[in-house]
Amino acid sequence: MKAAAYLALCLCVPLSAHAQTANPWDGKWQVAFKTERGTDRDGTVTVAGSAGTWDLNVAQRNDPCAGRAYPIEVQRATAEELVFKVARSTALAGCQDNTMRLKPTDANTLEGTFMTRPFKMTKVN
Repeated sequence: MKAAAYLALCLCVPLSAHAQTANPWDGKWQVAFKTERGTDRDGTVTVAGSAGTWDLNVAQRNDPCAGRAYPIEVQRATAEELVFKVARSTALAGCQDNTMRLKPTDANTLEGTFMTRPFKMTKVN
């Protein structure tokens, strides 16, 4: 019985250690992008493990989904990329979720696209 318990413990420890791997992109990020009309926009994305927040400074009177803070769900966080879903639909019914795929250009900068336009995140802390 003790041998079975020891074996179970040995098998579970590597799994739990892997599950606690730190997200290399944790922190607060300043966001910069241009709208479809070429207007500069900014905002903040906070990454904390497998979650975080998306808060862009975008206001559109005709779009209740714009200009709100939304939760993010990190789907992949490796040294090569950060992929997360902006879970708009969980915060406001009818809003569309977006998936962001970003790649590092250096230790403090991630770049990708947002609605086909260049999107840049620069680490603040």
